[in-house]
Amino acid sequence: MDMYVVIGGGSAGYVAGSVLGREGKEVVVIEKGKFGGVCVNSGCVPSIFLSDISFLFSRLNEIGNYKGLEISVTDSKGNFFSKRNEIIEYLSNAGKELVKNSGAEVIEGEAKIVSPNEVEVEGKRISFDKLIIATGSIPLKPSIKGIERAISEDEAVNLNYVPSSLVVIGGGYAGVEIAQIYARLGSEVTLITRGKIMKYLDEDGQKIIKDSLEWDGVELIENCEVEEIREQEVVTKKGMRKKGEIVVYATGRKPNFPKGIDKLGIKYNDNGIVVNDLLQTTNSRVYSAGDVIDKEKKVAHVAMLEGIISALNSSGKMERIDYFSVPQVVYTDPQIGIVGNRKLAVKECKFPLSATTRAIIKGLREGYAKIGVDEKGKIVYGEVVADVAEELVNELAIAIKAGMTCKDLALTALVHPSLSESMINACRGFFNLDVDRFKDKNA
Repeated sequence: MDMYVVIGGGSAGYVAGSVLGREGKEVVVIEKGKFGGVCVNSGCVPSIFLSDISFLFSRLNEIGNYKGLEISVTDSKGNFFSKRNEIIEYLSNAGKELVKNSGAEVIEGEAKIVSPNEVEVEGKRISFDKLIIATGSIPLKPSIKGIERAISEDEAVNLNYVPSSLVVIGGGYAGVEIAQIYARLGSEVTLITRGKIMKYLDEDGQKIIKDSLEWDGVELIENCEVEEIREQEVVTKKGMRKKGEIVVYATGRKPNFPKGIDKLGIKYNDNGIVVNDLLQTTNSRVYSAGDVIDKEKKVAHVAMLEGIISALNSSGKMERIDYFSVPQVVYTDPQIGIVGNRKLAVKECKFPLSATTRAIIKGLREGYAKIGVDEKGKIVYGEVVADVAEELVNELAIAIKAGMTCKDLALTALVHPSLSESMINACRGFFNLDVDRFKDKNA
C-alpha cells in the first residue's frame, strides 16, 4: 500500500489527512505546533470571537433602545479572553481527534524533508510515496527600524488584556479588523496604512469601512509610511508621532516552507509553492494545499477545499480547483463580503438594506447588496455589506458557481422577511422590479 505523508495540521492539512484516512490509505499527518493552523489558533477563531465581543459592547445598547429595551453589557474582569482561549483549545483538539478518527496517524513534531522520498520527525525517518505540503503561512515582518518592539497580527488577537492605546500598521483585512475590535473594547487606536485602506474593495466598500472606523473612534492615517517604532511610539515619514502601548504590524503574510523543501526539486517563489489546478507541484508525487501555495486568495475555506482536492488527486482522482466563486469577508461591523470578479461586470445594481423588511425589524440597517453581471446577464460579481455578510455572500457564491443569471435570481422566491431578499431585489433592479424601494424618478 502507498504511504502518504501530510506536513501540517492546519485547515488544509487536517482535512487532507482525514480524507485520505477515510479512503483507507496509510497516512501520517505531522504537526509541529497546535492543530488548526492559523485560522484556529491565531486567525479566524480568536479574531471573530473578539469581534463578536466588541459588537456586544458597542451595539447591544443601541439595538435595545431601537426595540424599546434597556440593555447593558458589563465586562466581567476580562473573562471573555479565557473563553476565547477555551474555544481555541477545543477546536484545535477537535481537529487532531478528527484526523485520528479517520484512521490516519498523528505525529507531533517538526518535519524535515531529508530526501526526495523521506521526511524526518523527532529523529524518525518516514518514507513516502505521496506527499502533501500544507504548512501554511506566517506574518510578514516589515522592514521598519525598531520592528522588534511591535507584535504581529497573530499575537494581537491573542492578547489577554485591552491595551490603553494601540497603533496598527497595515490597512488590509487583519489591520482594520484588529483596529475596530480594540477601539470598541476601549483602546485608543491609530491605524496607519501606506496606501488606501482596503484597496481590494471598491469606493462603496472603502467608505463603509472608513465611516465605521471613524464612528468607533479610530484615527485613520492613509498614504503614510512608518519610519521607526520606538518605545510605545510610532514615528511616520511625515513626521507624525503616535503613542501606542502596543504596536501591531498587519502587513501581509508569507509562505511557511518546510525545512528541506529543495530536496524535492519543486518550483516555489516568494508567494508560495507553484501548483497546477490539480494542486500538483512540478514533482508528480508531491501536492500542496493551503496558504503555502502560490495563489491570490489565501483564506481558510479555500485551504479546506484544497485539502480535499489534494487528497483526492494524490490518490488517483482528477478534481480541479476553481477559485472564481470563492467568497471573502472582512469581519468588521458591518461585515463586507465579496465574490467573483468585478472587472467582468458590464452592469451593476445595488439594493440598500435599509429598504429590506428584515433589516428594519432587526435594527441593523447599514449596508447593501450589489450584483454585477456580464453581457449575457450572468452573475459574475457580488458584494454584500451587512451584519451577517458572511452568510449572505455564500448564497452569491453558489449562484456564481452554478452560472445563474440575474433573471434566475430575480424570479426566485426567498423567505420574506429575510436579509437574503436584498440580493434578489438587487437582481430585480435590473428589470425595474425592485418595488420594495422608492423609484428614482431621475433615472
